[in-house]
Amino acid sequence: MPLFPRYNGPPLLPQICSVENLTLAWRRVRSNIHVARRGRSAGPDAVTLRDFEADWTRQMAQLADELQQGTYRPLPAKRIAIPKASGGERAIAILSVRDRVAQRAVQQVLDPLFDPCFLDCSYGCRPHVGVPEAVARVQRYADQGLGWVVDADIAGYFDAIDQRVLLGLVRQRIDELPVLKLIAQWLEAGMLPGDAALPDEAPATPLQHGEAVLRQVMSWGAERLPPPPTGPYAAAAWEMPGGSVDDGWTVRRSGLESHLWTAMMLARPAIDGARRALPYLQRIGARRLAVVGAVAVGALALSEAVARMHTAQSRGTPQGGALSPLLANIYLHPFDVAMTSQGFRLARFVDDFVIMCATQDEAERALNFAQQQLRVLRLELNAEKTRIASYANGIEFLGASLAPRAKGQRLGEGLVDFADAERVLRDAMRNARQRVRRKIERGKVEG
Repeated sequence: MPLFPRYNGPPLLPQICSVENLTLAWRRVRSNIHVARRGRSAGPDAVTLRDFEADWTRQMAQLADELQQGTYRPLPAKRIAIPKASGGERAIAILSVRDRVAQRAVQQVLDPLFDPCFLDCSYGCRPHVGVPEAVARVQRYADQGLGWVVDADIAGYFDAIDQRVLLGLVRQRIDELPVLKLIAQWLEAGMLPGDAALPDEAPATPLQHGEAVLRQVMSWGAERLPPPPTGPYAAAAWEMPGGSVDDGWTVRRSGLESHLWTAMMLARPAIDGARRALPYLQRIGARRLAVVGAVAVGALALSEAVARMHTAQSRGTPQGGALSPLLANIYLHPFDVAMTSQGFRLARFVDDFVIMCATQDEAERALNFAQQQLRVLRLELNAEKTRIASYANGIEFLGASLAPRAKGQRLGEGLVDFADAERVLRDAMRNARQRVRRKIERGKVEG
C-alpha cells in the first residue's frame, strides 16, 4: 500500500520553471548570503553570488530553458566539514549558485505536495513547527505519566540514505519523469572531497590542473561512449555493476572502466553547459574564465569519478541543498507510520528522535521495533547516542534539558465530568482574585 497518495494536479515542471517561482527561488538564495560574503560564496564552478547577480536575468532565463528542455545538469557540490556541537564533523555541500536556485525552485513546488502527508510527530525542517513544538510534545507526554524515554539518533543519516528507496518513495507521490530525473541527478552528482585530485602527478596550479584534465577528458572522444541509459533511475544506474534500468539498458563494468564512463557522462553535459554559458563567463575575465571553464568542466568531472572509487554507490543526499531536508523527511515517513501504528509516542526532528513510554519494558520493545524498522530502510542507530532513560533523571533533546515539572494543582487533573471541571475553574478564579486583593491591600498598608 503506498504511503503517499498520487498527485493528480497540473504538471509540475511548468510550475517549477515559471518566472514567479524561479524569481522567488533566486531571492531566497540571495537572501541567505550576507552582502559582505557574496564575493566569496562560490560553489565548485568558482562563480560567486556577486558574479551571478551581475547578469542574473540572462542566467535565470538560461536556467529556465535548460530545465524545460531537459538539458540541465548539476555539478558535484563542494564539500566542507564543520564541527558538530556533540563532537566530530558534519559534511556540508556547497552547491553552485545556479544549482542552488534550481533546487530551491523544485523545493518550493514539492514541499506543499509532501508536507500535508507527513505525520504530526515529525518536526524537523517543516513550515510552522520546529524545536519548541517538538520539545513541548515530549513534555506533554511526560505530564501524561510516560516516564521512560528511548533517546535515539540515526548514524550518519544523510550519508546513509539509499537513493533508490528514496526515489521510489518520491515516485509514489509524483510520477512526472522530468522532475524525477532532476532529483536523481542531484542525488547522483554527490560531493567533491576536499582533497580530490588527479591520480599520479597533478599540475601544481588550479588552472594547469583544470586544463590538463580537460585535455585528458576530451582526448577520450565521444565515439567511445555507448548510448546513455534512459528512465528515471538512469542517473543512479551508471556505476552499478550488473545494474539495469527500466528500458533494459544494462551496465556491466567494473573498476577503472566504470569510473571513466561516469567521468564522461558527467563531462559531456558539462561541456555543453559551458558552451552555452560562454558569453556570461567572458564577462568574468580571462583568468577566471579559464579556471571556471577548465576546472568546472574537466577537473570536477574526473575528480568526482576518481573519488567515487573509494565511496559507496547510490547512497546519501548532500546536506546543504535546499531539497535535502524535504528528501530526509520523505525517507523517514515510513518509519513514522510504523512507529505510530503500534501506539508508540514518537517525537522526531529529522534523524534525532525520542519515544515516550509508560514502563521500561515498553521502552525496550519500542527500541527493538525502531531498530527493525530502520533496518528496512537500510539505516542503523548510533549506539553511542542511543539509550533508554528515566525521564525523572532528565534528558537532553534538541539542545533542551528536560525534567519533570514541579508538582501542583493543574486545571484538568483528575476531572471526571463537566460539573467537576466547572468547579475547578471556579475555585481557580476565586483563588486568583483573592491573591490580587491581598496584594492590593498589602500595598495600601505599606503606603
